[in-house]
Amino acid sequence: PVPEAHRPTIHRDRHGYEHVVVDGTEILAVPIGTLATPGGRFSDPDAFRSLEEALPGGSDPKARLEDMDVEGIDQAVLFPSVGLYFWALDDPAPAVSIARAYNDWLASYCADDPRRLFGAAMLPMQDPRAAAVELRRAHDELGFPAAFVRPNPCCGRSLSDAAYEPVWEAAEETGTAIGVHEGSSVILPTLGADRPFNPLVLHAVSHSFEEMLACAQLIAFGVLERHPGLRVVFLESGGGWAPFWTERLDEQAESFGDFCPDMKLKPSEYFARQCWISFEVEERTLPLLAPVLGTGRVVWGSDYPHHDATFPGAVDALRRTIAPMAEKERALVLGANAAELYRLPPGRAPR
Repeated sequence: PVPEAHRPTIHRDRHGYEHVVVDGTEILAVPIGTLATPGGRFSDPDAFRSLEEALPGGSDPKARLEDMDVEGIDQAVLFPSVGLYFWALDDPAPAVSIARAYNDWLASYCADDPRRLFGAAMLPMQDPRAAAVELRRAHDELGFPAAFVRPNPCCGRSLSDAAYEPVWEAAEETGTAIGVHEGSSVILPTLGADRPFNPLVLHAVSHSFEEMLACAQLIAFGVLERHPGLRVVFLESGGGWAPFWTERLDEQAESFGDFCPDMKLKPSEYFARQCWISFEVEERTLPLLAPVLGTGRVVWGSDYPHHDATFPGAVDALRRTIAPMAEKERALVLGANAAELYRLPPGRAPR
């Protein structure tokens, strides 16, 4: 259990925002139920939902499994909502205990049907060695195939910082996939937050641009070179940037590659060897760009149960998007690529 001094508290203000606070540090202020209900509108305070009013599947595995059946989804790897924001803590002590408690809770959630639900571990990156220990525990004891990190600096360290080598070593040795997942927040250092913005601008810029920068750093500073078995997936940032970005990095490497002594291959070659990208279900460029990037590098996410998720109807929307692709390529995008990325066991038909 999380020591009482480190337990998150939530209070709801008169405007309907729920403030999540740990040791006096506010990590998130949002109407959580609105965040966790498809179709939720942050522009309408009268319609704000509290945490208790969120779509049940976010906290009830039986409800999620029923919703997966509605969608026709066999298996799911589960990334967090509020869990993304503990990245804002500076003190390792609460970060370590909260990560462990979250992972234990998620394991109990997935236990409702362990052939369909799979956890992505929270890592207390405030303490890199503790994060490596927790990654190994989540893999070895809890059976998690993945762990998540944010692209933003944590305690002043970017993902390419040498302090994180124990984490990448643990991920490589255990075969744990690393999911890079942004979450809009002005509490953390965020690209675009130093200039005029509104929710549309910040959400669009931070998700894509933060992950583009993280991709460049992992490649240019040698993380993927030192850990050739590390598997990385970039999530909820759109997929259209990946072909452009890898080509752009290749071009820049021709002029500035000498400044990257730990980069032995072209950036696009590292991406092709070790990276995946998650497209949104209605990205019209997916059929055009997947062959450029490599169709085997493409996965998708439903973003369930978030406000901007397509639910119900995500799978139907994806099938319409990929209809121009060959049958074999459609099968890769629908599930085979994710099964390879996360090394999932064979699935079965939804209940």
